[in-house]
Amino acid sequence: MPDRKFIITLAKLLIAAAWVDGELKNEEINALKDLLFSLEDITGEEWAHLEIYMDSPVSAEERDKLLVEVLDQIRSEEDKKLVMGTLESLFQADGIISDEERTILEDIRIGVSDVSTGIVTRLSRMMKGAMGKRVQMYNAATQRDSNIDDYIKNTVYYELKSEIEKKGITIELPEQKIKKLCLAGGLLARISAVDSEISDEERQSIRRVLSTEWGMSEQEALVVAEISCNRTLKGLDYFHLTKEFFDCTGIHERRKFLKCLFQIANASNKTSYDETEEIRKIAKSLKLSHNDFIEAKLTIPDEEREVL
Repeated sequence: MPDRKFIITLAKLLIAAAWVDGELKNEEINALKDLLFSLEDITGEEWAHLEIYMDSPVSAEERDKLLVEVLDQIRSEEDKKLVMGTLESLFQADGIISDEERTILEDIRIGVSDVSTGIVTRLSRMMKGAMGKRVQMYNAATQRDSNIDDYIKNTVYYELKSEIEKKGITIELPEQKIKKLCLAGGLLARISAVDSEISDEERQSIRRVLSTEWGMSEQEALVVAEISCNRTLKGLDYFHLTKEFFDCTGIHERRKFLKCLFQIANASNKTSYDETEEIRKIAKSLKLSHNDFIEAKLTIPDEEREVL
């Protein structure tokens, strides 16, 4: 598996190449984040460091240095696959790889290591073009019918809107907070559903967490909890659930939320090994550290946890 240093250096190179003309627009940043989020093993701290790279232009000298580091750190076929797969994901944003893009991909594939050949300049130019394609797709997605977008990215919120319309329920919270709490409800319900069923105690615990920890009224929390549980048992898109929750929360909120997940796991009998491992997976997807995970786990006494 590629080591963390290699993954981060590759991510920095992509950002640096995107700065080729000294400008990185907000929509380009969003498109770039969308690509980088899929890279494995990037922690919250490392993600913050990458955001700093997105904040100000990267010099040509630093781009050269980053390319040399990436090429120099390739140690295995898996490393090569990561580099090629990431670049191909970027260049295929519109479903087409141009002849020029294909040429530079082939150059990298055969291990070009001499930066004097101009590969950095070409990569930067290709990067900018590819970013433009990705931005077009990103913008097109945001302009599509919002109901479809909600269904894909936040299914709980989509169903909540339908329930509100049918029953005439009023939720006295800003829309963005409602969306965030629907994502939270989906992740809380995911822990309850580890054993493929959700008990009444777990449903009540989700309602209680949404109410006491996240500021929803009893009625609001009840509706969101029920929709979250029912929808989770049918299936939810884990990638979009974690990515969207990550995008709309800060590090302190995510650390607090991790403890809420353990509250749900402990709502019915002991916190099981499978529940603990599922929370570990969610913590990783939310770019939280191992120490964050351990701190949250220790909020549950040893005697109330299955320990292997």
